[in-house]
Amino acid sequence: MRSLSPLLLLALAIASSLGIADGLSVPRSSGALGSGGRPAAPAAPAKTFRGGAAKATASASKDASSGKSSLSASAFNLIKACVGSGVLALPAGVAAIGDSRACLGPATAIIVGLGAISAYSFLLLGRVNDAGETESASLGDMWTKEVGASSSWLVTLSCLLTPLGAALAYSIMLGDMLSSLAQAAGVKGVLAGRRAGILAISSLVLYPLCNLKSLAALAPVSMVAVLGVIATALFMYLRMAGGAYAAGGAFFDTVAPHLRASFDVIGNKAYSPSILVLGGMAATAYLVHFSAMDFHNNLEDNNVKRFGTLVGVSFGVTAIINVMFMMFGFLTFGGSSSGLILNNYSPSDVGASLCRLLTVISLVGSYPIFMRGIRSSFLELFRSGQEITDGASKRMTAALLSTITALALVMENAGFVVGLTGATMGSLIIYSIPPLLFLKSSSRRMASGALQRSKRLGFERLLSKFLIGLGAVVGILGGVAVVLEAFFPGTL
Repeated sequence: MRSLSPLLLLALAIASSLGIADGLSVPRSSGALGSGGRPAAPAAPAKTFRGGAAKATASASKDASSGKSSLSASAFNLIKACVGSGVLALPAGVAAIGDSRACLGPATAIIVGLGAISAYSFLLLGRVNDAGETESASLGDMWTKEVGASSSWLVTLSCLLTPLGAALAYSIMLGDMLSSLAQAAGVKGVLAGRRAGILAISSLVLYPLCNLKSLAALAPVSMVAVLGVIATALFMYLRMAGGAYAAGGAFFDTVAPHLRASFDVIGNKAYSPSILVLGGMAATAYLVHFSAMDFHNNLEDNNVKRFGTLVGVSFGVTAIINVMFMMFGFLTFGGSSSGLILNNYSPSDVGASLCRLLTVISLVGSYPIFMRGIRSSFLELFRSGQEITDGASKRMTAALLSTITALALVMENAGFVVGLTGATMGSLIIYSIPPLLFLKSSSRRMASGALQRSKRLGFERLLSKFLIGLGAVVGILGGVAVVLEAFFPGTL
């Protein structure tokens, strides 16, 4: 286990060095609705669930003289956008395919392989943007230019469902962590339950924050989010390496039996349909493609090669961090890994309580950004062109938040929401939309003579068609697998 520590230190050192110097300034303030229903970049950088329509934008850190983001600042912000609380569900993705340590081999291959595909499709969006007559402001704007306005509702619907899934997962996570924190503080009875925590934080904290007109005040939460990722990774490694939750360990008897470490009872089912559950969760871990145009447009001295460097470094470091969280959690708890791995740690573990507190702060700070994306996309779909008063906006926020809260009260598995969102929306946004836009763009440019046919282009167009088909198959089968694993365990 100790051999993993250089990997952890390397990833954290790279991620930290990318942003400490010049990646932490407050971004431009905006809350307007972008083209195609995509919410424009919010004022505070969002470190989200793996994915969502309200990701941090590349404009979060700009060079003072050019108004553009440096490569290191952009890389830091892109990594920060990728690595959200969705990583805390990855150990459960491995547990879905077995409780043998041998599962980590194919699981790592899935994480790295899907990371490479996600990086390629993210790069495709930058290339299409670079080849356009004018820069696209958003994914919806690019779709309108390359495909047409009549079908732009598809992207708008994605902008609604993706942050909606993220917000629901966050509400479930908040309930779980607040319950653990309450128990650690000695609170008993109903007040220590997850439902009490969800109701309290939704009504007293989230609703007021979601009605803020400017999110600039939430910018410091970005640093808490970064601190939370570093602290949680270190904590999980130390608990794994020290054997504190293994049989006979200091905390083994302090957690519920179903949360205790369990290995080699089920075995390895990595080559069964259960692998699709992990695939859905992995897709969420790279779901930042809504913000590709922001990163491309705001990269200093931008060109395709430089943007490719940004994508390669950012997705590479993200893959390393995802693998570390997955390994540390699974090697500690095995087949008992829950949909939110922090649930497995004892309420009496002070280190776990600190990580939960940091994560709660991060989730609360990111929640209003998700709500802004949900609200904007809802308006674009159902009330496009209508003037919305402040009162109507608050009532809409109350209705949307109430719906999400009601669902969170009855749903307890955040991993299910993460997996379902990744399998369905991730397949559409990562595997299908970027290749389709590339095919449309390259066809248009070949017809005009701006792009010459070549073997490489022919291969990329063939690859794009394959990815579109892959997205459709994985989306359907992955969604079914996630539902079966959650509600009919053992079926797969």
